Amino acid sequence: MSLVVIALTWPASLAAQAETPEDVARQYFVAMRSEDAAALARVTHPAALAELRDLLAPLFASTLPEADEFRQRLLGVRTVPEARALSDTTVFANFIRALGGQLPIFTEALRSSSMEPVGHVMEGSDTAHVVYRVTIPLEGITLERLAVLSLGRQGETWRALLSGDYSELARVLRETLGG
Repeated sequence: MSLVVIALTWPASLAAQAETPEDVARQYFVAMRSEDAAALARVTHPAALAELRDLLAPLFASTLPEADEFRQRLLGVRTVPEARALSDTTVFANFIRALGGQLPIFTEALRSSSMEPVGHVMEGSDTAHVVYRVTIPLEGITLERLAVLSLGRQGETWRALLSGDYSELARVLRETLGG
């Protein structure tokens, strides 16, 4: 009888185990490495998806002729109404795809790279910073460095937050398109 109880409760106990920050960091890296923008969006925190939309605000408002080209290149749509109709998840995925297309050297290096989490540091109870070692073979040499991926709690799991790199891009967009 006890074997039956164990067999019946085992799957439930496995499902109840929450993902660790390191688990989610690995998922994030696999999605980046495979250039799967939709998977990357799925492991990104909803607040971060909304934050990217806010950072890209000029693309949702500007009627300047050059804005159509930026929208097409970065979001896959040309007009303000089309851009506004996109979900935060679609904005993020389209934007990530566009960046990959603009940075082929980075994309190629990422494909051949590896990532190993070292551990994580908690900031309060809802933010975890995963320290990881990334190794990138590039033109006969191997680059290795430590980096950090910040994650926010979402229910029983973790999701990636935006890095400060996105803010610089937003600044350039505001200068170019106004806003």
